[in-house]
Amino acid sequence: MVAMTRSIGEPIQTEGTRERCPTAFTWRGRRYQVVEAGGTWRLIGRWWEGDGERRFVRVLTDAGRTFDLCRYETIDQWHVFRVWD
Repeated sequence: MVAMTRSIGEPIQTEGTRERCPTAFTWRGRRYQVVEAGGTWRLIGRWWEGDGERRFVRVLTDAGRTFDLCRYETIDQWHVFRVWD
């Protein structure tokens, strides 16, 4: 079985945090409850161009969907980075 992903890069509204991960988020008008948080990683952008650090977390939601969420540290905003199908 091959997992497919789609890159998204859209901002989301988050609710609460637990271990540096939102407990719920709203994306495209639908609310998702995070039931499990998996791997985390970070990337540091081109600091000489003003890019900051981005933190990622893979989450499983109550709808059974898996998302990679990204938090842009410099602007303190979360995005859906990737959706796993």
